[in-house]
Amino acid sequence: MACVMSKPIVNGIETDYAEILNVYRIDARDNASRSVAAQLGLRSTPTYVLFDQNAHEIYRTVGQLSRPTIDAVIQDILANK
Repeated sequence: MACVMSKPIVNGIETDYAEILNVYRIDARDNASRSVAAQLGLRSTPTYVLFDQNAHEIYRTVGQLSRPTIDAVIQDILANK
């Protein structure tokens, strides 16, 4: 299950970037989260969505993501801020 395998990566992102971003986890299987998942158009897990400070989506990818890849995406976004 890719979402379970991605948990350590997300944990690391949450810790390493705590000063500059917020990490929100949505469990699409949880009844309480289904409406949020639907609003965000989450259809597969894991899905990574990055928003800017104005809640505009600036990046989205579906499937397992390596830590170096997500670090590069975050650094690129920060550099072009």
